[in-house]
Amino acid sequence: MEDLRKMVSSPNTLPAELPTDGFIPQLRRNCCYIVSAVIINQNKVVLIQEAKLGCRGKWYLPAGRVERGETLIQAAKREVLEEAGLVFSPTRVVGIEGSSPGWMRINFVGEVTGGELKTHEDKESLQAKWFDIDEVLNSRISLRAGDIIPVIKSAVEQEKTKFTGALPVEIERPNYTISLVVVHDNKNNSISLIEDADGKFPTAVIPKWNPAGEDRYTLDILEIAQRICKDQIGLETTSDLKFGGVLSLAHDGRQGNDGIHFTLLYFSPHLSSLDNGYTWQSSNDSCIREFVLSDKVMPLK
Repeated sequence: MEDLRKMVSSPNTLPAELPTDGFIPQLRRNCCYIVSAVIINQNKVVLIQEAKLGCRGKWYLPAGRVERGETLIQAAKREVLEEAGLVFSPTRVVGIEGSSPGWMRINFVGEVTGGELKTHEDKESLQAKWFDIDEVLNSRISLRAGDIIPVIKSAVEQEKTKFTGALPVEIERPNYTISLVVVHDNKNNSISLIEDADGKFPTAVIPKWNPAGEDRYTLDILEIAQRICKDQIGLETTSDLKFGGVLSLAHDGRQGNDGIHFTLLYFSPHLSSLDNGYTWQSSNDSCIREFVLSDKVMPLK
């Protein structure tokens, strides 16, 4: 399954003629990625007590900025170790927040594989504790912000439904690109996918839009997907398309590139007519069918 996830994010699957708009994403300069960690065990969740002056003493999930030269997973592990004292092993993304790639928060769920819960104060945090989940969700403790409540709720709900989810793939990207996997379930153990003549999915560079003259991206990811469906694929209407989630999120900042490639999953109830060389291609491959019809996606909030 992970091989398929890497396949749909690989540069080899992208059209060679994809333009670049001259924009180079750089953390700490024109884009910001936040990671957070939800660690749950026996109906308890780990929170850290903030040491920052503006929110000192308040409680929050272990979280922080991705630094240059890091992968998203490395950043999540570092933040948990620094703020909670625990060795963290991410198992899936519980959700991606932020409608534009210029600012995103990637919320991980995972397990503790070592370390000891932090009890001493330093610049990263005052301490870390396990709290009853109900106590947190009902705001019976002083939280830095209530935005972690829906994140924890989602993690709990996903656990109940045995949601398997996925992790980001570590593939270096120089800019922001987006691919669409548009699927029609043929109901006969086969599916149909929209592909071009070279067997590649519809893909585009996410354009820069800076009404204030700022060197950053602010366009909505799903809005870009709608444009690709209409202008590139030629779908007359997109109102009946169902968004399935982020099938793959590719990023690897270790070589200094902070771009991201998004692969979004959409379901189409019809085999609609297409333009610009795109066609519906039927597949009987059980692995591919399981891949796109399973719950191995990353929710986009």
